[in-house]
Amino acid sequence: MKIAITCHYAKLPEDHPTWLRAVNSAEVELSKKPFLSSDELLEFVQGADALISGTDFIREPLISKLPDSLKVISRPAVGYDRVDIQAARRRGIAVCNAPGSNAESVADYVIGLMICAVRDICNNVCDVRNGKWKARRKGFALSGKTIGIIGLGAIGKCVVPRAKGFNMNILAYDPYMDFTFCEENGVDPVPLDRLLAKSDIIFLLFPLNDSTRNFISKERIAKMKDGVVLVNDARGAVVDHTALYDALCSGKVGFYAGDVIEPEPPGDMPLIHHENVIITSHIGADTYEANEKMMEIALENALDVLENKPCKNIVN
Repeated sequence: MKIAITCHYAKLPEDHPTWLRAVNSAEVELSKKPFLSSDELLEFVQGADALISGTDFIREPLISKLPDSLKVISRPAVGYDRVDIQAARRRGIAVCNAPGSNAESVADYVIGLMICAVRDICNNVCDVRNGKWKARRKGFALSGKTIGIIGLGAIGKCVVPRAKGFNMNILAYDPYMDFTFCEENGVDPVPLDRLLAKSDIIFLLFPLNDSTRNFISKERIAKMKDGVVLVNDARGAVVDHTALYDALCSGKVGFYAGDVIEPEPPGDMPLIHHENVIITSHIGADTYEANEKMMEIALENALDVLENKPCKNIVN
C-alpha cells in the first residue's frame, strides 16, 4: 500500500499514533515541493493507493488520468471544493474531508475579524505606522448587538459560545438546522430573510457548492440592515463581489471582513483596496492544533478506506 501526501501545511509528529499506523501499514511519501503542477501531481501519485491532497485543484481532466490504483483522495480540511466529487465517483475514487478538525481555530479567527471590523483596528494600525494618531471613524459595542450565523455547522456552533461571551443576541439559519443545539444554547433559528433583516453582523460559514455560489447577492444585500458587517470564512465565491463592492461604496454594507476571496490569490481588484474591507490569506485554520487534527483525520480516513473499514467522512 502507498500513501502519497502533497499537503505541506498539516503535519503529524513522528510519534503520533495515527502517523505510526500509516507508516507501519503503508509506504508513505511526501512530495518534495509544496505546489505541484498537474503533470507533476500525476507523476507523484503513480502507484499510490491514497492521496492526501493539500492545495491541489483536482478537476475532471486530471481525475480521468489518475492511476487505477488510487482508491481515495483525502482532504486534510473541511472544504472539498478543490476536488471534482462527481468525476472522482465515476472513477470509483472515494473523497473524504475532515469536518470539525479546525472549528475551534476558525471560530477564534472569525471573532477576531469581527472585532477588527467593528472597531476599524486594521486601518488604525496602518495610520499609526504612517505617523497618524486619529481614529478614522467610531466603532460600536458588541454587547446587545445581534449576529446572524448562516451555516450552523461545526464552526458556527463554536462561534455561539464566543458570541454569548460578548452578550450578543444570536440568530441562525441553516437548511439542516440542529434545533436541539439551538434550544440548548440560546440560539434563535430563523428563516433566512429574517436573519438578513435583523442582524447587525452576519457570519458566512457554509460550504461552497452550486446552490451557494453568489449566495450573498445584490438582492440579499438589499434585505440587510444599513451598515451591516459581513464576516466571511466560507469561500470567496459565496459572495457576489461586484454587488458587495457596490454596497460598500454606498454604505449599505458598513464593513466586510473575509479570510477567503475568489480567486485566491486575488490579484489587483477594487474590493481589496476598499478602506472598509479586510481580506486575509485563508489562514483561519492555521494553528498548530488545527493542522495536526486535520492531518490526523485525513490519514485515518484514507487508512479506513484502504483497509475496508467504515469511514464516516466520505463526501457524498
